[in-house]
Amino acid sequence: MKKRYKLAIVLSVLGALAGGMTAMAADVQHTAVLGGVVTSVTPVGAVVKEGDVLLSVNALAGTIPVTRASVNGVVKAVMVHPGSNVQQGEVVVIVESK
Repeated sequence: MKKRYKLAIVLSVLGALAGGMTAMAADVQHTAVLGGVVTSVTPVGAVVKEGDVLLSVNALAGTIPVTRASVNGVVKAVMVHPGSNVQQGEVVVIVESK
C-alpha cells in the first residue's frame, strides 16, 4: 500500500510539473516569398492564426498574398508599409508565437 501511495505522489508531482510547463513564446520571422509593391500588411498588435495572410503585394495578376502566418500569435513588428517595395526572402513581419 505504501508503494502505491508513493507512486501516486510521484505521478501527481510529475503531472503538476508537466502541466505547469507551457511552451515559451518565441519570435518567428516571416519573409516575403515574392517581391513587389506592398498593398496590405497586418498591423502590430494584431492577433493572427496559422495561415492568416500577413502581407500582400501587387503583381501582374493583381494582389497576391506573399506571407502567411506559420504560427498562432500576435504581430510584434512590421518592417514594411503599404507602397514600399519588398524583395523575395526579405523579413517583413515578426510574430510572437503563443
